[in-house]
Amino acid sequence: MRCKICGAKLKKEGDICRNCYHEYKEKEKLETIQEEELLRVNRKYSPKFNLLKNGEIILLLIIVALAGLSAYTTFIGILITVLCVIIFGLWMFFNKKRAMGTKTIFYETKFKYIAKYPLVNREEMVLYNDIKDMAYFQTRSQKMCKIGDIRFYTKGFLAGVTINDIPDIEETFNKIRDIINSTRD
Repeated sequence: MRCKICGAKLKKEGDICRNCYHEYKEKEKLETIQEEELLRVNRKYSPKFNLLKNGEIILLLIIVALAGLSAYTTFIGILITVLCVIIFGLWMFFNKKRAMGTKTIFYETKFKYIAKYPLVNREEMVLYNDIKDMAYFQTRSQKMCKIGDIRFYTKGFLAGVTINDIPDIEETFNKIRDIINSTRD
């Protein structure tokens, strides 16, 4: 029998190990501590960026729509084209909901990452002391749209949090770095 979280050997089925239990209790305690909100960072929805980022999907939908118009009867071709437009509209709508449902709140000693949108409900609390490093980066299409991503590298295997599509990335990154560094002095 193994821990369902980390895979450590256990004495009986259904238990979690002491380390995972301790981490769970620490996170639970973190949730109850009320601190002043210092900064709120929201993900930005950019239709231009979504078009650039998903260019291959858009091109594929255009090819399918054109093939439908040329290879089938007019009715079926129009039906395929309308279906492609609906799929594209739903994709853009989902990306907008995703951006609206994602935010990060920075407090005095921790930050809280919240992602709530269709099929996703994720909240993660990270102590500033657990952050080993942080960096921001931009793809070419993000640079064109003046947005970027911030990555927090934390302790642990495959650990970390990425905040995507942040406006004014350099200025926001500097504000976050100043908040985190003020707690380490």
